Amino acid sequence: MRSMTTKDVTSSCRDFFLAGWTVADVLHALDWMPDGTPWPHSGAPETKDAWRLRGWMRHRLGAWRTEAGEPLRSRDQQAAARHADQLRQGEAERRRVLERQAERAAQLSQGDSPIKVTALAQIRALFDSGRRKTRPARNLE
Repeated sequence: MRSMTTKDVTSSCRDFFLAGWTVADVLHALDWMPDGTPWPHSGAPETKDAWRLRGWMRHRLGAWRTEAGEPLRSRDQQAAARHADQLRQGEAERRRVLERQAERAAQLSQGDSPIKVTALAQIRALFDSGRRKTRPARNLE
């Protein structure tokens, strides 16, 4: 890449930098395809012709463009988006848990539910009927 001028390099990468890519992102894209596989025949061609190096860069960076020609998200941008998504999902789950806890607390503060009251009455009735059967009869004499 030494045969390329700074202007050559920056013009080849301009829209990637404008899309928020870093130098490390561009270097990664020159060595790796978007699917995570390394480029075959890694490394820049051994030439001093700047036009060949520009073509090589254009080809490798072209794989990191959409069909409309816009740069894809860089590896770092993808990782940041995944992290932000995980944080959002975690926060949503925490909110759901807190809402369930609040609903449960509200139910408990309202007293016993009608189903619980009915069930307890039935259980008491069973116990009372069992006690009456097992109690010896009293002699009132």
